[in-house]
Amino acid sequence: MKKTIFYIAILSVMMGCKKTSYVPVFDKTPQERAADQIKLVSTTLTSAPNGWIATLPTFGGGGYGFYVTFDNQQNVTMYGDMTNDAASTVAKSYYRVKQDIGTDLVFDTYNYISMLDDPNNAVLGGTAKVGFSSDIEFIFDRINGDSIIFVGKKYRQPFKLVKATAAQQATYASGGYLTAIDKFKNFFTTIKNPYIEIVSGGATLKAGISVNTTNNLAAGKRVSLSGLLADGVTAGSGVSKFAFKLDGADLLGPGLVYQGVTLIRMAWKDATTMAFYDTNGKEYIVKSNPVPLTPLSSLFGYQTTYPYKKITIPTAGLPTGVTSGFTAVYNQMVALFVASGRSVTSTTFTLTSNTTFSVAVAYMSGTSAFTATVNFGYTRNGDVITLDNIPVVTSDNNWNTRAIQLKPLADYIVSGPFKIDWVTSTTPNSPNLGGLYRTADPTSFIYGTL
Repeated sequence: MKKTIFYIAILSVMMGCKKTSYVPVFDKTPQERAADQIKLVSTTLTSAPNGWIATLPTFGGGGYGFYVTFDNQQNVTMYGDMTNDAASTVAKSYYRVKQDIGTDLVFDTYNYISMLDDPNNAVLGGTAKVGFSSDIEFIFDRINGDSIIFVGKKYRQPFKLVKATAAQQATYASGGYLTAIDKFKNFFTTIKNPYIEIVSGGATLKAGISVNTTNNLAAGKRVSLSGLLADGVTAGSGVSKFAFKLDGADLLGPGLVYQGVTLIRMAWKDATTMAFYDTNGKEYIVKSNPVPLTPLSSLFGYQTTYPYKKITIPTAGLPTGVTSGFTAVYNQMVALFVASGRSVTSTTFTLTSNTTFSVAVAYMSGTSAFTATVNFGYTRNGDVITLDNIPVVTSDNNWNTRAIQLKPLADYIVSGPFKIDWVTSTTPNSPNLGGLYRTADPTSFIYGTL
């Protein structure tokens, strides 16, 4: 009996110790913790006195930029960079912060962010029913310094907001966002063959820049780099979605990766100089090249994979700003047509098949239009085209009929072989020109628009 009483006493002590030593893992209920996080997100959004500068890549299209303000009455105002109106006209709507899978930020009335989700493809050019595959509900991810980051609930794209300064707020409110966007667009519209230099190994590479500022689903709001690598044969490339900012543009997601360098933004170095910046803050000045960096021979050919197969001299005559021995030859032909009471309207040099090179001179005789055409068989070795010596005149026989007027050009054509290459013009803002250079005399070459 005594032993039984002893064991009961021991068991009572053990049970008592177990009960008093238990400490709950959480000191708040799930409902309390959810309420705390809702309060944290709401307070953070509304406590930025100058609003937020935001960026959002879409899953189906490019990237977009916004300026957003939130108040404690669930009102939100914003500007966006998808259209001129969006960049200059404030949109007002409502938002909510609620608990779901996590703490959600929901834009539950229509605004510029909603445009990216609009199922009507006439609104912005997205795909019918899904728009740009973008979200209007975002899950809170984290607060990092002066930033708050959400993730799209369905498409998982990062919606990043950074606190704006008073000066930035004033600029957005006064229409400065559209001014900044127009300045950026104008720079890349007027600069000729822009590129940056990137050091890779022991080589300094020129990477050509292509910026698409449209809302095109497949290619819009993206910037890409491309160019030949150190071996002069292999091509390198990289692409990133971007969002406009007041000082340039942010490269979204992982940035633009090119030959081991990760570029994360474009910004004005000064009033007229644009630069890229990498993750280490290194600067890459945007420069201009007189001709594209990719050799024309890689772009000129009959097959559909080549963007160019024709060189054209229009009615206005040869492009200005070019020095070539061909200029006098062509002008002599034009003068002979004028002397005969006729006028040349255009001349084209075309690869019409893998084996046929066609020369066509269009001209007017009174009010009647004619074309004198001759075809040559040709062979191609790399960037050099060699024409057969015996041309084939088309059935209308206009080439033979106008033989006297065409003689300067006819004699020149058989003076090849010709090397395919770009042509440099000293005329500002001239289009890219293509040329067929005589291999025996590179100072003399056929040239025109591509």
